[in-house]
Amino acid sequence: MATSSSGSAAAESRNRQTLIRLLIAMLLASLGLTSCGEESPTTLIKPDDFKAAKGEASDAWVGIVGMPPCRALREFNRDLNLAASGDVTGTTVGFEGGGYVFAVVFSPTATSPSADEVVAGVQGHVKDCAAEIADDPSRNVEELSDLPMEATGFRGVENNFTSEYVYAATSGDRLLVAGMEYATEDRAPVSVERLLELSADRAPDVAETEGW
Repeated sequence: MATSSSGSAAAESRNRQTLIRLLIAMLLASLGLTSCGEESPTTLIKPDDFKAAKGEASDAWVGIVGMPPCRALREFNRDLNLAASGDVTGTTVGFEGGGYVFAVVFSPTATSPSADEVVAGVQGHVKDCAAEIADDPSRNVEELSDLPMEATGFRGVENNFTSEYVYAATSGDRLLVAGMEYATEDRAPVSVERLLELSADRAPDVAETEGW
């Protein structure tokens, strides 16, 4: 019975990731962007950073990925992606058995209001999300506290999946967003604090490569 449940969760994870890939591909097409599918010399995160990573990092997706547990937060991330109009670069790393982590950094001109104001506004969107799903026992959201870099973020649960997102302002008014999705029954592949630390350390080099 446990094997069947695990197999079902893995299949659902693959289906969700396929949907996410499709949504991001549609976004890229709408922005007129293309990708070569090759890992750039400088990336925010790398497979070697994580024990259970599989394959290579992908830089083909541009923008925040994933599916938070409510419309309020999905639209928040979507609006950040659309406003950036391609002035954002990111990396995703998949894991054996499903799940992934990602990190993206926006150019200074890609966020309006400023990166600091975006970060300060996350809490309000989390509250809107909590109100939206208050009567749904299959979904939950909570704000993450005590994060480094004065970052803000949240952890969301929807059915069998947990997603975590953190938002931070880096040097030069660049918005950095990092996060992950994994089966709720599994342990998180990495702490959001460590994910934020890794991507923040490399963000200046990535920005320099992009000419930001």
